[in-house]
Parts: sequence; C-alpha cells; structure tokens
Amino acid sequence: MVNADKRVKILIVDDEELICWSLKQSFEKTGGYAVNCAYTGDDALQKLHEDRYDIIITDLNLPDVKDHEIVRKIRNVAVSTPVIVISADLSESVLNDISRQGVVKCIDKPFEIDEIMDDVKAAMRFANPAREN
Repeated sequence: MVNADKRVKILIVDDEELICWSLKQSFEKTGGYAVNCAYTGDDALQKLHEDRYDIIITDLNLPDVKDHEIVRKIRNVAVSTPVIVISADLSESVLNDISRQGVVKCIDKPFEIDEIMDDVKAAMRFANPAREN
C-alpha cells in the first residue's frame, strides 16, 4: 500500500553508509520517493515495526545478521512488501534460498543506481498495477 502523500516509501538496509546515502539522494531527487536508511538488521526490523514501506532494498551482509538471514527476518514483519536484494555475495544456493522467500530482484554489487531505480519502478507496477510511475 502506498502512503497517503503518494510518494513511494523505501527502506534501504546496508551497512555501507555511502550506498545508502547515494541511493537516498538519487531517489529523493526525483520527488516521487521518501527514503529511510537502516545500517543494521536490528535497525531495519525496528523501522519495519514502526512504519510501513512500499519496497525494501537490502544487502545480505550486515554486521549483526548472519548470511542472508535478513530476508527471512524482513519477511516475518513485512510479509508482502517487495524486497530487492543488493549484494556482492550472490551464490547460486543463496539465490535459490532468497528466491523462495519472495525476493523480486537480486542485484550484484557494484551496481548502477539507474538499474535499481528501474527495478523499483517495475516492482511497484507489479505490486500495484493501477499506480502510474
């Protein structure tokens, strides 16, 4: 569900502050997004308990969450929210596991910001076909 002001609310979860900052700046520059960042798994889960997000972008390797456990933890709180994974460690077994957990897209690091922006737009159209981006 999109928030009342019609901007897409995104939660970015990554312990690399530069990645969070860059994505936040890029999305908010367009005017159609409200972005919040979390730098640890615990911080992300707290934010998910406090607010609803339209889409979640997460790294798999966080200082307080082992392996790709963050996806399962996100799914326990935000069952139907589209999740995009960004990671430098996308092995076939990891991809298989997180795909079963409903991840809509997996993107290797390093990535192009435009690629993520396009993937967010596609995920939002899929999640809410009546929404125009």
